Amino acid sequence: MRLLRASVLKLGRRPATYRTLLVVAGLLAFIYLSIGLSAAAMSDPSARASIEVLLAPPDAYGGLASMLLIFGGMAGAGYAGAVAASEWSWNTLRMALTRGESRVRYTVVLCLAIGLLVLAAWILLYLVGVGLIGVAGTLGGVAAGSPLDPSNLGALTAILVTGGWAILMEVAIGFSVAFASRSPVAGIATVAGLYFIEQFAALVVPAEVLRFAPVTAAGSLVSAAGRTGLDAGLAGPLVVTSVYMLVAIGAAAAVARRSQVP
Repeated sequence: MRLLRASVLKLGRRPATYRTLLVVAGLLAFIYLSIGLSAAAMSDPSARASIEVLLAPPDAYGGLASMLLIFGGMAGAGYAGAVAASEWSWNTLRMALTRGESRVRYTVVLCLAIGLLVLAAWILLYLVGVGLIGVAGTLGGVAAGSPLDPSNLGALTAILVTGGWAILMEVAIGFSVAFASRSPVAGIATVAGLYFIEQFAALVVPAEVLRFAPVTAAGSLVSAAGRTGLDAGLAGPLVVTSVYMLVAIGAAAAVARRSQVP
């Protein structure tokens, strides 16, 4: 617990932590305010109906989660990659080892600390996004409803929980790749590459096979939670995302154990 607390406090003071959060929040605000203003300016009923889907819950909450999973997942992977690579370039890993820390324990705890910060950012950004949906609905004249309404609260909670787990998987992958390669951009490049590869693979690869891919499994987990809530039907994508997360963390720990620290 001491090492975890110290790692969280250390990372919380880094400018990259709050800058990453502000960038994603600003992007969300820009998107939803643009949607609200566009809806207000539209007079064509069919065009307006296509915009209203993005602002009317509970579907709007699923759309917000999908958007955050892409932008937030890449931002989280980039942040995790920058932290992981800095362990080599700033020699913080070497200094930790000179204090007697275990290589595996230090690496796993560092990844866990990043995950806790990213999870807190996910919750905050999702709640900010729900508020932005209400603001955009007001601007566009769309009845956004209340997120505390029982018909909306179940879907919102399910998406919040499963989306947090899905984004932690992406962060673990970004951390592992960046730590192994010692490159701050390798993590975000890997996660972004997975998004593009799986999008194109969907055209030729059967869905029964593609559902075992990391990004597809993460998206399926969140979208299914938005439709059905937290039930046994989430077991499949939950297991797949959990396996990728554990393998990524284990790979980073193995690299730390076997690497020669300068």
